[in-house]
Amino acid sequence: GVIGSEELVSQLKAIEGDVAVFSHAHALTVDAWKAAVGGEAAAEGASIAKNLLLRDKNNKLYHVVALESTEVDLKTLSLRLGLGKKLLRMAPAEALGTVLQVPEGCLTPFALSRPDAKDIVLILDDKLKGEKKVFFHPLRNDQSVSISPQGLQTYLSSIGHAGHFVDLSIRDVKVGKDNPPDLKALADGAKAYTFSEAADKAADKAAPPKGGKGKGKGKGGDKKGQKGSKKAGGMAGGDGHGLLK
Repeated sequence: GVIGSEELVSQLKAIEGDVAVFSHAHALTVDAWKAAVGGEAAAEGASIAKNLLLRDKNNKLYHVVALESTEVDLKTLSLRLGLGKKLLRMAPAEALGTVLQVPEGCLTPFALSRPDAKDIVLILDDKLKGEKKVFFHPLRNDQSVSISPQGLQTYLSSIGHAGHFVDLSIRDVKVGKDNPPDLKALADGAKAYTFSEAADKAADKAAPPKGGKGKGKGKGGDKKGQKGSKKAGGMAGGDGHGLLK
């Protein structure tokens, strides 16, 4: 079923007793989020995670959860998934509301509990495992919760969405007959989603031109400091546009 933020927090506290919840101003960008929880992050020893919602040429969806400091190279990730030269791009904003059922700026792994999100491929930054606590939005962007990577894994497993830890620092991938894409099984096992024609056009229009420099706000489909459509290091990732907190 569809749960709200209060029920979610109760579930998280049942898993990890010291889960902390912080209220703050609505944070629509990663920079705003960092400013909102900066003091609490220092006190908690917590890191901020960005969330990117991406799609491939077949409309399969991928939710990438990475440390805010991790650069997500879309070209490399696309190759590793066996997508060839058809790079991953932002998922349409429609995916936030219809699939994950959260408003813009609220992309979070907790939304994978939604029934329609069962076919989204969850990719987790391997570096998350080394963090003491990580901040996420509890289905609303005026609150943040800090939870350990182990607690997050326990929650994700409880909703049948354990995810796949991936080393996102790998570069210069050479794919060939003797070196098949190491993440291809994730893409092959995923199911495609259907989006409206209007949503597809809007997502395509929002994507930066090939080879161009696409700059965005950061959260919710923005690509701060991203070159072309290859790197997503500055995206905020909390939105259905795809590249948010």
